[in-house]
Amino acid sequence: MNLQNNSKVIHVFDDDKFVDPAINLFESVYPGISEYWIIKKQDDVYQYVTSTIVKAFDASDKESFENFIGRINAIEDSYPIVFFHALDQIKQNIVLKLSCKVIKVWFIWGYDLYGNWPLLKDTIFEKNTKSYIYKDKKLKIKNKLIFSNSSFWLFKNLSSLKYVLPSKIINILDKNFNTVFYKAARSIDIVVPVIFEEFKIIKKIGIKAIYAPFAYGSIEGSLGNKISSNVLGKSNILVGNSADPSNNHFDIFLKLSQINLNSKKVYVPLSYGGSKDYKEFIMRKGKELLGSNFVPLTHFITLQEYNEILLSCGVVIFNHIRQQGVGNIVTMGYFGARIFVNSKSPVYESFKDQGIKIFDFKKIEEKDLVSLDKNEYELNKEKLFNLYSEETVKKKTVKLFDIVWKVTNKKKLN
Repeated sequence: MNLQNNSKVIHVFDDDKFVDPAINLFESVYPGISEYWIIKKQDDVYQYVTSTIVKAFDASDKESFENFIGRINAIEDSYPIVFFHALDQIKQNIVLKLSCKVIKVWFIWGYDLYGNWPLLKDTIFEKNTKSYIYKDKKLKIKNKLIFSNSSFWLFKNLSSLKYVLPSKIINILDKNFNTVFYKAARSIDIVVPVIFEEFKIIKKIGIKAIYAPFAYGSIEGSLGNKISSNVLGKSNILVGNSADPSNNHFDIFLKLSQINLNSKKVYVPLSYGGSKDYKEFIMRKGKELLGSNFVPLTHFITLQEYNEILLSCGVVIFNHIRQQGVGNIVTMGYFGARIFVNSKSPVYESFKDQGIKIFDFKKIEEKDLVSLDKNEYELNKEKLFNLYSEETVKKKTVKLFDIVWKVTNKKKLN
């Protein structure tokens, strides 16, 4: 990267556990060229962020919000670069307020894509979880009719169809597709997904942004003094990474209830994400289907306690259809756990392509509820380290900035 250029890099985060590691990574590669902004209410204390170089602004306060936008748009003699870490509603509004000269970079976190684009919302639930989500059958049918590839095709071709389609249909299409998210996403210059397969999904929306790589953490940084640990021979099972319905817990419980679990504990993290009703539903179904094997983690526990649980699990089941929990998959795969994921997930395709031993949850049997053998463990450990070592992660960061710089220079010439 040509550091002679004085373009300012501005990061926009929420208060999250990924912020500190990300700042450390960016500063270790290109120190001093970035500003780090956290969106939080004025009186709120930080829950996760400990970095002393962050600044904060209150997006719920109109003056604070406008001052932040104005500050970026007023930067003279350079093209400012803004890194949006997740594109939630607040950040979508920021994108749309920024000048066209600003280079906008979207780091996809998963929820911001699947939770905002209507054609993806219904695709992330398996059959039994979907039956809980859509208790209202009429709503399910209505959504199926409105949010379809055919409807989106009509929306994209409205300019040539506006004299053919009834105004009511045009209004419905415009309301459901021409959203703040759609407009913001189409204004993005560079997209940074967790895995490349997600970029293919982005392109189907009609976004013209280009791809850049990045990883929020490294094996060494994430595991610390646990880097030599493994779960070989451990018998317990970890299910999901949160209480969000996208984990498809109910479908997992139904499958596991048909298998003899013996004395294996089935740990299910439910301390964050998901509604109160959904948590209660999962708690009820877990006890009903898995009995004494079911161990819900409903309260925040210390990192040491959580690590002890993880290191007792030789099997991990992530039934997400969307990209989710990749950090957990990398960690547990590195430890030698047998990882089961949904074969519809882009994570399954991505890891398979990398030669990593990962398994289709739908094919799980009692004999599979064991950790990897030593040879499989060594293979996964080597491949995952090559993909997520500190050295590799830093190289990805350099590549990211190289791409950002090229886009910046191109925009200047235009």
